[in-house]
Amino acid sequence: MTKSVYDVAVIGGGPVGGYTASIIAKTGCSVLLLEEHETIGEPVQCAGVITPRVFEMVDFASSSIINRLRGAHIFSPQGQQLTVDAGETRAVVIDRAEFDTKIINHAQSNGAELMCGSKATGISRDANGWNIMVKEKEKEITVAAKLLIGADGSGSRVRGWLGLPEPEIMLNGFNATVDGLDMDDEYVHLFVGENVAPNFFAWMIPAGAGTRVGLCTRDAQEPVYRYFKRLFDKGPTKDMLLGARVISESSGRIPLGLLNRTYAEGALLVGDAAAQVKATSGGGIYMGLACAQHCARTAIEALEKDDLSKRMLASYQTRWMNHIGDELKHDMIIHKIFASMTDKQLGEAFELLDNEEILEMINRVGDIDYPSKLGWALLKKEPRFLKYAGKFLKYRLGGK
Repeated sequence: MTKSVYDVAVIGGGPVGGYTASIIAKTGCSVLLLEEHETIGEPVQCAGVITPRVFEMVDFASSSIINRLRGAHIFSPQGQQLTVDAGETRAVVIDRAEFDTKIINHAQSNGAELMCGSKATGISRDANGWNIMVKEKEKEITVAAKLLIGADGSGSRVRGWLGLPEPEIMLNGFNATVDGLDMDDEYVHLFVGENVAPNFFAWMIPAGAGTRVGLCTRDAQEPVYRYFKRLFDKGPTKDMLLGARVISESSGRIPLGLLNRTYAEGALLVGDAAAQVKATSGGGIYMGLACAQHCARTAIEALEKDDLSKRMLASYQTRWMNHIGDELKHDMIIHKIFASMTDKQLGEAFELLDNEEILEMINRVGDIDYPSKLGWALLKKEPRFLKYAGKFLKYRLGGK
């Protein structure tokens, strides 16, 4: 460490924490980035599918792209298959470790200081700001900072220490990289159903030298790993995964549901720590990076004015909510509609979707960063979907 007191301490060295640190450090503020793991990007806890739009913010990380996707094969509980094909690249698969590393390196080049293998274990506040207790290998140290930013993921300790709201829902996820599969590199495979991935979905994603196979569940009767193992033993995935060999495995949790406060006296939350995640896909990279810009801007303004009060930092909540709040609200409605459907109803929905005009609209309107555009377009195009969505539309109309 080179500073006795940093302007900002960012806890969490993932892409969102790194990007936030990078923007702030570029202005000349002293920024310390604390990452509990020894190696940036490890362990990988992400399926790694994002849109090219992400690289409008972090173009320096584009070398992490390892595959390009144009569509998806989607399977119902009854085995029906729908193919969505945009005819052009709509999403990319990234090497997540390289992606994270590029962002952290960029933060360092902008002046941020990185401490890996350094786990924040507690915080306290005094008149000068924050004292952060850090376990660094076998020793305990204390780091001082004026402003604290929690970018420490779904189970954010910072969120708990600050007494900020918890996410409404936590998905349980399991992902593995396997080899030995012969897949079309331009399409993901998605699978839904109560016996496959309760209240969410499973995936097979072509990722260069291997395939990423995984799923998320919510309110499931069994641990997520059992559902993962079942992919190899039952259903349409059984034959597809024949001969597959698991190379690596990871698990994690994904937070869903808007937090009504992501700021406190002298502190901000960003990324998964702030549940800035799409409830339709569980993806948090695009939304998190977008919110990192608002987080950094708020931090810079507060430091310039030497005002780190809750009142000053509240502008962050307004900024990110104005940018993506409506989308996240609508994504949660779509998630709840989907989670309320039985396997029989999902099969009925597949029959409605298996229509040339509707598939054309999906290919044209579909956007994994802003999925609600398609959701409402489908309701408008095919009113029979209303029987699944009706009881949730009061949220769309401003009810509770």
